Amino acid sequence: MSKSIQRHFLLGGAGAAALLACAPSPATAQVRSEGETASVGEVVVTARRREERLRDVPVSASVIDVNQLIERGDIVDPQAILNSVPGVKFLDTSSPSNSEITLRGSGQGRGTSTEAAVGLYRNNIYIGGGTIGGRSLSRLDLLDLEQLQVLRGPQGALYGRNAIGGAITVSSARPRWDNRGFVNVNYQFETELKQVQAAVNHAVSDQVAIRLTGEWFDQPKGFFFNASQRNFIDRQEGYALRGQIRFRQDDLDMNLLVEDGLYYLPALRSAFTVAAGSPGFPLGYFTPKFTSYANDGEPAKQRIQSVIGQLTWESDLGTLSGSTGFRRRITNTENDTDQFDPATLARERARGNATTITDPNTATNNNDDFEALYADFHFAGAQSGRFSWLIGFEAFYSDDQFTTVTGRTPTPANASLGNFLPGRGRYKSWAPYGSIGFKLTDSFSAEGELRYSNDRKERQNFGFTRPTNAPIPAQTSEDSDEFSNLDYALSLTYDLPFDWIVFGRLATGYRAGGFNASVGDPRAPRPVVPTYQPENGTSYEIGAKGDLGRNIFVTLAAYQTEVEDFQGQVDNGCAVTNPVCPVVSTSFISNVGKAEVWGLELTASGRWELLGGRLRADASLSRQGGKLKSTGRRIQQNPDWTRALEVNFRRPVVGDAEGFLNLSYSGQTGGFQEIDSALELDDRDLLDARVGVTFERVELSAYANNVTDESYVVFRSATQVRYSDPRRYGVQVRYRW
Repeated sequence: MSKSIQRHFLLGGAGAAALLACAPSPATAQVRSEGETASVGEVVVTARRREERLRDVPVSASVIDVNQLIERGDIVDPQAILNSVPGVKFLDTSSPSNSEITLRGSGQGRGTSTEAAVGLYRNNIYIGGGTIGGRSLSRLDLLDLEQLQVLRGPQGALYGRNAIGGAITVSSARPRWDNRGFVNVNYQFETELKQVQAAVNHAVSDQVAIRLTGEWFDQPKGFFFNASQRNFIDRQEGYALRGQIRFRQDDLDMNLLVEDGLYYLPALRSAFTVAAGSPGFPLGYFTPKFTSYANDGEPAKQRIQSVIGQLTWESDLGTLSGSTGFRRRITNTENDTDQFDPATLARERARGNATTITDPNTATNNNDDFEALYADFHFAGAQSGRFSWLIGFEAFYSDDQFTTVTGRTPTPANASLGNFLPGRGRYKSWAPYGSIGFKLTDSFSAEGELRYSNDRKERQNFGFTRPTNAPIPAQTSEDSDEFSNLDYALSLTYDLPFDWIVFGRLATGYRAGGFNASVGDPRAPRPVVPTYQPENGTSYEIGAKGDLGRNIFVTLAAYQTEVEDFQGQVDNGCAVTNPVCPVVSTSFISNVGKAEVWGLELTASGRWELLGGRLRADASLSRQGGKLKSTGRRIQQNPDWTRALEVNFRRPVVGDAEGFLNLSYSGQTGGFQEIDSALELDDRDLLDARVGVTFERVELSAYANNVTDESYVVFRSATQVRYSDPRRYGVQVRYRW
C-alpha cells in the first residue's frame, strides 16, 4: 500500500472511528428529543419489495431521507447525494445528460447505447434506458424527495434488469393529510445562479389530498468559458412542474403523479491538451484549464415527462402493490469534434502545428427521443407463523428514436455537408418473480428469491450523406435478438442478541445484450463491433448490522462478484493526433471476458444529544478491487478506496432561534479510468459546508461547495482533459408552513 493510499485510508478511517468513539454509552446517553428515531436501523425500507426495518434486511443498503437533504439545502445533484454511499462511483462527464452511476465495480457505458449496470427506479418505476441520459438520476427525479435507497450487490431476482451492481430506488414526497409546504430560494455568487423550489400540500378531505411541486433556476455564468463563442459552456437553466392527487379509503391507497421538466444543461467541457512531439502537433498544444476555442456546441437540452400511478391494497391475506408509468425523455447534445475555431486553427497551422486537423467545422449533433411504459404488480402475503412469501410480475416496453447529424466544410473534392444517421431501437421485456421466506428457529431464517426474465431488442440504423441523401451502406443495419435469464438469490440470517444480525447472501444479476448504435469512422484502427452479448454476475456476500450502544447503527459487509461476458467500454482508436483517423474517438461496448470484483464496506450512523444540541453523523469507508481474468487489467471506474463523513449539528442559540452547521466530506483514492488504458483516476477529497439559523418558520443559511477549492480531473483522453468545478459560494432562504 502506497503512502498516499495509507494517508487517505487513515483520514477516512479516523472519521469513522471518531464517530464511533465519541458516542455516549448507554449509561451516559441523554434522553432523545421528541420524534427522534431510536436508531437509524428503525428506518423502513423496501429492499425486498415489502416494508421492513433496515436492521432486519439481509442486504447491504444505505438510506438518505428528506431531512438529510434539507440539512444540505434541498440539493438535487445526484453526485453530491450519492458520494456518501460506499461502493458508489458517479461518472461525471461534466454534463448531466450523459453522466453515469456505477455500484461495486459494475460495468459502465457512457457514450454508448448499452443499458446501465445499476437498476434505477423512481416511485417503483424503472427509469433507465435510452441512448442518452438513461444511466443516472435527473434533477427532476430528486426534486421534493422523500427517500432514496441504495441496495448494494446484485438485485436481479426482485428488481430485474441491469441490477448487477445493485439498485437505486427513489421515492418522491407524496400528498399527506395535512396542510403544509415550503419555498426555498438559492443564490450562488460566482455563477449568478438563481433557483427557486416550492411545494404545497393540501388535504382536500379525509379521503383526498393533493401536492404541487415546482422548480425554476437560471445560471447565466459558469467557470468554463468558450472564447470563440464568448459564452460559458456550463451555463444552465430550466423548470419543472409536478402535480399529485392521492385517494385513500379503508384499505385502499392510490396516487397519481404527472410532471414535466425542461432543462438546458451544461455541455461537455474539455481543455485541449496535446504533448509536444505528438503526431501532427510537433510544438504541442494546450488551452487554459477552463477555456475552450470550439466554434460549435450548445448546452444540452433535455425534457422529461412522466405519468406514474401507484396503488396499495391491504387485506387479511396480504398487501397488493401496483405501479404503472409512462416516461418520455428527449435529449439533444451538440459537440465540436475538432475543438478548434477557424482563427485558432489557422494560427496553429501557420506555426507548423495541428497538421492533422484539416477542418475546424466538424461537429456532431445527437438527438434521442426515448419513451417507456412500465408496470409492476406484486402481492406480499401476510406473515403467517414462520412463513412469508411474495409473488409479482413486471412488464417493460421502450421505443428509442435517435439521430446523429455530423457536420463538415464541403470542398471541391467532397461536397458533402456531413451525414444524417437516424435509427430506432425497441425493447420489450417481461418477468414473473417471487420469494419465499421461512424462520427455521427463533433466531435463524432463510429466504429464496427467483425471477425469469425475457428480453427482446430490435435496432435499425440508417445513414445518408447530406445534402444529397445518398445512402451510406456502412451505416445501415438492422438487428434483433432475444435474451432470457433466470436470476436467483438465497439469504441466510441469524439474529444475535442486542439487535444485531449476521447474514450471508448468494445473488445473481443480469444485463441484456444489445447493439452498438454508432459504427464510428470507417478509418478507425479498432472497428466497432455491431453487437454484444448479455452479462451475468454472481455475488457472494457476508455481513453484519446492528447497534453500538443506544445511538449508533453499523453495517459491515464483504463481497466477491464473478461476472461472465463483462460488458466493457472501449473506443475505436481515433484521435485528432492520429493521422489515419484524426477525429474524436467513438466509444462502444464489447464483451471483454470474465471479471471478478471484490470489496469491504463499513457504514456507521449516529444520533445523539451533545452540548445542548442534536448531533447527527454518518460515516462510510470501502475498499474494493477488481480485474479482468483474461488480461489482469483493472476494472474501470472502481476506486481502491472511497470514504465519506457527514456531520450535522443543531442547537438553540437565542430564544426560539436554532443555529446549525452541516459538513459533508467525500473522497476517493486509486483506480483506473478505462478498462483498455492505463489512465489512473485522480485522487480527491471534497468538503462542502453549510451554516445558518432557523427561527419560527424561516431558515437562513450560507454555503460553500468544494471548500478547499480542490481541482481534479474527471476525464482525460489523448487530447482532452475535463476538470472538476472550483469552489462555489451561495446563500439560501427557506420558508415552511
